[in-house]
Amino acid sequence: MEAPAPASIRAGRLIVVSNRAPFRVIQQGAAQRIEATVGGVATTFLHLLERHGGLWIAWSGGVETPAPLKVPPGDPRFAIHFLGLSERQIARYYWGMCNRGLWPLMHLMPLNCHLTTRDWNDYREVNGLFAARCLGQLGAGDTVWIQDFHLALMPALVRRSRPSAPVGLFWHVPFPPADILKILPWYQELLRGMLGADLIGFHTGAYASAFLDCCEKLLGATVEREQGWVRGPSGATRVGSYPIGVPVDFFRKLSAAPKVRRRLAQVRRGVHVERIVLGVDRLDYTKGLVRRLQAFERFLEENPEYHRRVTLVQIAVPSRTRVPEYLNLTRQVEELVAQIVTRFSSEGWLPVRYLYRQYDPEVLVAYYLAADVALVTPLADGMNLVAKEYVAARSDEGGVLVLSELAGAAVELSDALLVNPYNIDEVARQLKRALELDPGQRRQRMRKLRLAVERNTLTRWSQSFLHALRAARAANNLTPARAGPARRGP
Repeated sequence: MEAPAPASIRAGRLIVVSNRAPFRVIQQGAAQRIEATVGGVATTFLHLLERHGGLWIAWSGGVETPAPLKVPPGDPRFAIHFLGLSERQIARYYWGMCNRGLWPLMHLMPLNCHLTTRDWNDYREVNGLFAARCLGQLGAGDTVWIQDFHLALMPALVRRSRPSAPVGLFWHVPFPPADILKILPWYQELLRGMLGADLIGFHTGAYASAFLDCCEKLLGATVEREQGWVRGPSGATRVGSYPIGVPVDFFRKLSAAPKVRRRLAQVRRGVHVERIVLGVDRLDYTKGLVRRLQAFERFLEENPEYHRRVTLVQIAVPSRTRVPEYLNLTRQVEELVAQIVTRFSSEGWLPVRYLYRQYDPEVLVAYYLAADVALVTPLADGMNLVAKEYVAARSDEGGVLVLSELAGAAVELSDALLVNPYNIDEVARQLKRALELDPGQRRQRMRKLRLAVERNTLTRWSQSFLHALRAARAANNLTPARAGPARRGP
């Protein structure tokens, strides 16, 4: 079972600050409609705050600033305070610097970067707006937990006004080496903004190490690697790896729910093949959908005995539809799907079913249960929660996970069939291997994967980070010589 709330949450409110919330409020005349947003991280923090209470500050998704939203409405556990942005700020901060600048840079794809001074100026401005809203809500004993690269400058802004408040920053994407980060003209400002936090968490030790390298090489900061400290004139910041978990109990209960079981039967009847291979992704160039489809095409070329027996179900959630690179990706994926269907389909069998939409968790879990193989092959990924959700849902210990070795999840889920997503021949071979594993091997691998996921649940992850944050804040009130080693994640 999930553990109770950590003392660091119960002592005061947890204030989560992120670019997006799990919901957006859409005004329709005098009425309001609540719409879920896309993203595993948003869903993760929804479960966290529903369990522990607190406050969430996030962009509304538009120019409006709706009234605070109490969640859930009938018996509220926390409130979302929305921040409206101007059309200029949305274009330059969000679509510009975040989506066309920092996102590809953090994922080691600098050729996709578009970096302009005007976008950075709006990025700086919006970080200031978030900091001001947070400071206006911050009370004694509250803990501030800032999320991701959208708000990298915010920790230093909060620290400047409230030096005694515990401030944590979690980086949900990879962190690049110094030679890549230097592409960003404002890399020193970004690093100094991050270092306003008492604790910075990454999903893997490799990302944390890359950040320490950047602080040392690009800022000339004093770095104590064994203890996990970056020391500067204004204080010290602890850096560590804290791989995010998923709400295991939530997925376990869903997998047994009658509604999900009925949907599972519908999925199996609808796809109507012997074996189902599943992909679930936001439609993003970092997720490797093009190479995954090419690998599946190669699998069909080399294994005609699997024709009419296997179908790839690819769920692609629309994402960043105003960014030109994503529009091009959408066309490329659709063309590949059409090519595979044209080449290999026969009466009564589609080799690929392409579902371009977002699904509720109940429907996703039904697909997880139906999938004989989950094909999770991002080209770069901070973690990849789909891999963990698939494992958490498979309480039947069925299914096989084929996972990119370039995803952060590969560190914990080493009993998956790990692949290089750039090597389509290898992915095709491992897909065949996954389909042909005997039942005993499948159960053994899934059992080990489930143990890994159950050891590091969402609650365990939040406990680990928040306890370490409180310790880092306390250590910052001591002399450097008295500060202990950084607490590492599970």
